[in-house]
Amino acid sequence: MTFVKQFTGKAFWWIFGGLVALDVLSFLTLHSTAETVLFVIVGLAALALAYWKPEWLFPLAMTEIIATSNGHSLNIELAGASIGIRILLFAILIIATLVQIYKTRTNPIPKRYQVPALLLVLLLFYGVTRGLLGGYDLRDVYLDANGYIAVGYLLAALVWVRDSLSRRRLLQAIGAGAFWIITKTLLFFFAFGHLHPKTLDPLYTWIRDTRLGEITLQMGNIYRVFLQSQWFIVPTLFLTAGYMVLGERARETGVRVIHLLAFAAIIASLSRTFWLALAVAVVPTVVYFFWKRGWKHVFSRIPGLTLTKIASIALLWILIAVPIFQTVGTNIFGDLLRDRATGTDDIALDSRRQLLDPMLVSFGEAPIAGHGLGKNVTYVTADQRYIDNHGTDVVSTYAFEWGWIDFLVKFGVVGTFILLTIFYLIGTDLWQAAKRHKAQAWIYIPLLGSFLALLIAHAFSPYLNHPIGWGMIAILLALIPRQLAPEPERVDKGTPLPVLSKIETVITRK
Repeated sequence: MTFVKQFTGKAFWWIFGGLVALDVLSFLTLHSTAETVLFVIVGLAALALAYWKPEWLFPLAMTEIIATSNGHSLNIELAGASIGIRILLFAILIIATLVQIYKTRTNPIPKRYQVPALLLVLLLFYGVTRGLLGGYDLRDVYLDANGYIAVGYLLAALVWVRDSLSRRRLLQAIGAGAFWIITKTLLFFFAFGHLHPKTLDPLYTWIRDTRLGEITLQMGNIYRVFLQSQWFIVPTLFLTAGYMVLGERARETGVRVIHLLAFAAIIASLSRTFWLALAVAVVPTVVYFFWKRGWKHVFSRIPGLTLTKIASIALLWILIAVPIFQTVGTNIFGDLLRDRATGTDDIALDSRRQLLDPMLVSFGEAPIAGHGLGKNVTYVTADQRYIDNHGTDVVSTYAFEWGWIDFLVKFGVVGTFILLTIFYLIGTDLWQAAKRHKAQAWIYIPLLGSFLALLIAHAFSPYLNHPIGWGMIAILLALIPRQLAPEPERVDKGTPLPVLSKIETVITRK
């Protein structure tokens, strides 16, 4: 089966069309009464789905995370707070999941995960309680805890993805989400590079107010298009590259086109965090390729991979150079990429440096148990926008860029160890899946590389206290064959494994 067929089908096109419609309607109804009406309609539709087809809730929740960054495509105001569509879908998903567990009277959590899962729940409860008892601002405690509520996606993954059919459903959903976020990135890159600023004002306002991302002018007519859920382009790159090296049809045109578009989009993000995570995580992945397939095989795939990268740069160059409305000397594009990759002097990096020492001091005050959620750290910023808006260069915040130090500050060494234990179990399960199902190593090894990249990215940008990070982990957990979860000696040798190569056969027979 080709790479493209693994991730596409009737459901893919329905979901992709739904995502496009959601963004268009979100743009047209922004800050209007119609937005509230649409929010209610989507909520009623989700409730109907929970009643008749609850197995679709988890895939759709994952595609929403991938496509919309922060889940505010549609919003409703309640008690002065803005409630996004993601919270609504999450609440309905968790209720449906708990109802399903009650109906089946079974514990969906694999045995080896049960104690770490219990400790994780206790850790989050401790974090909230410690924050409240510490007298931190109630709003900060709530907002800080809000990102960790997303661990509920892991439970939903274990309940709703249990066989080949449900994995096929999930693959199409995440395929649609990833393709739409790549497409949006390139569309924005072109639009902001050519259209008149007055024309772009409504689009920029929509991107900003729905918290989809940040659009920043770099030089000439080149804009940085950073959408937080572009993170999912990273596993897209790993998966396509893995298939091009290990897959049965490595020279498939479709997988090369997707790899090309994904690489172009990750460059357009101008995210050094993504670039660094990719660069570091790709090293052990390549080592595995050489180990399993030999240097001759891997070297034979290098020309194809290299050409797609060159074509990606050429695509971005064309998007900038095309003579529509405005264009400038395209040689600055290469200068921008070099400056972005090697530059060490900008506001974002300076803020991280200024924040580091106060965070380490805060960790030293409670190294074992941490301070709890909502803990603020104060530092001095050079960000002129912040200074202009607040009238001071002193920042006090609970949200930190240094993700792993954030864990240490909030949960201490003990809590961080609990989180690391869970991440270790997932990583080893992916490794075991690759060893047991060699024909599907093209998906499990890239997923393991993507997981490593996520852990690296979290060091600089917090993704593991956000639905994007926990959504990614939930997808990994869902795609791990269920037979890996129990103790190895209890695996039924006669039960066929729900591996990806059998998916199409299952669908056809039905």
